[in-house]
Amino acid sequence: MESVKAVGGTADEVLAFAPAGEALAPEKGRLSRKGSQMLVNRWLDAAGITDPVIRHCYTVCAREVSGIDGGHGRWVPLRIAPAAARPHTAALVAHACRADARADSGPIEERQRRLASFAEATWAAFAAGGSHDPVLHATVHTYRTFGMPLSLIEDMFTAMQRDVDFRDFATYAELRQWATQMTGSPAYGITWAMAGTELTEAQPLLREFAELFQLADVLCDLSEDLDDGRLYLPLEDLNQFGVHPEDVKAKRWTPAMADLIAFEAARVTDRLPAVAPELQRTPVGPFIQVLDEHCRLLVAGLLAAGQDVLHRPVQPPVGDFLNVYRPLMRAVIPC
Repeated sequence: MESVKAVGGTADEVLAFAPAGEALAPEKGRLSRKGSQMLVNRWLDAAGITDPVIRHCYTVCAREVSGIDGGHGRWVPLRIAPAAARPHTAALVAHACRADARADSGPIEERQRRLASFAEATWAAFAAGGSHDPVLHATVHTYRTFGMPLSLIEDMFTAMQRDVDFRDFATYAELRQWATQMTGSPAYGITWAMAGTELTEAQPLLREFAELFQLADVLCDLSEDLDDGRLYLPLEDLNQFGVHPEDVKAKRWTPAMADLIAFEAARVTDRLPAVAPELQRTPVGPFIQVLDEHCRLLVAGLLAAGQDVLHRPVQPPVGDFLNVYRPLMRAVIPC
C-alpha cells in the first residue's frame, strides 16, 4: 500500500519536517547517514516500498529507533526481524517510544499536555491519511498496509495516561491489565508485521508473553520509578508480605522485601514455560525464543541485585544480552 498521502503539503514539506531533522543527526549510537542508507534501502526494497516520501519516513524511523537508549535495546528488534518487516517494525517502535517519552520523561506537570498533544496528532494523522511528521506518516502507512486495528494504539495511550495520572495498583489483576495495554497491544502489532499476517490464534498468548516481559521490566526499573513517584507493585501483595508502601517508597529495605521481590519474579518465570514454547511454534518463534531468554536474564539480574534494586536499575551486562541475541542476528544476515 503506497497511497498514504502527505497531508496538507508537498512531499518536500514532509521531507523537511523539523523533528525528523533532529532524528537524522549522526550522533553516537545512531545510524549514520552514509553508513546506513544502503542497509535501510535494502529493507525498504524487501518490503516493496517504492514511494520516495514514504521511504524517507521509514528511514527517519529507523534512525530514530537506533538512537533510543543511547543506541542500545530498541535497535535490537530491527536487527532480528525479517528484512521486509524492518521498516514497519521501525515505525511501530518509533511511534511507541515517542509516546513513552512524553508520558515518562520531563517535568511531571508537562507530561499530561505533551501526551495529549501527541495522541491528538496521532489520531489526526489517521483521520487525514498521513502527516507532515515522518514517524506518524510511516505509522499510518504500516497500520493501513496490514489492516491493524487502532485499538492497539488506543490501549497503549490508555496505559500511558494511567502513568501520567498515576495511582497505586491495588491488585495484581490491575497491574496485569496495565501491562497488557502498555506492551501487549503494541507488541502484537510488531509480531504481526514480522509475520506478515495477523496471528489471530496466537494473539492471547502473544499479549500475555509481552505482559510478562513488561512485568519483569518494571521490577528491574523499580528504583527509577520510585524516584518518579510510581510504585509498580500491587498493594495487595505488599500487604500479604507485611511490607509497608511507605517503606518501599522511601527505599527502606526490609527482610520481607526480599520475599516480595522473589514472589513477583516467580510470577513471571513460573508462567513463561507455559507461554513461550507454544509461541515458538508460530512464525515469530525465533523472536519469541530470544525474548524469553532476555526476560529470564532480567529476572536473574533482579534476584541477584538484592536491596540494590531499590537504588539502581537492574541492567545485566551488555555482553550477556549480545550472547542471547547474536545467534538470531547472524541468522538474518545479510539483511
